[in-house]
Amino acid sequence: MVATPLASVPAEETLINALRGCRDQQELKDLEQRLAAVEGAPPLFDWICDLLVKRRLSSILAAKLLRQLHQS
Repeated sequence: MVATPLASVPAEETLINALRGCRDQQELKDLEQRLAAVEGAPPLFDWICDLLVKRRLSSILAAKLLRQLHQS
């Protein structure tokens, strides 16, 4: 899959959809790198934690994503 660079910080709903669509650790790392290249975007780890606190992500999905980020 070819990932296009992000021009700006994505909307929260767009990020949630992207996180739900990550099928493996490599796709999550690719998303993390794309976000890191965007000025003003928070680190993906922080963003996932914030979405979890806001109850915008399920605790199961957030735990899976955070574990994948931690293990990479």
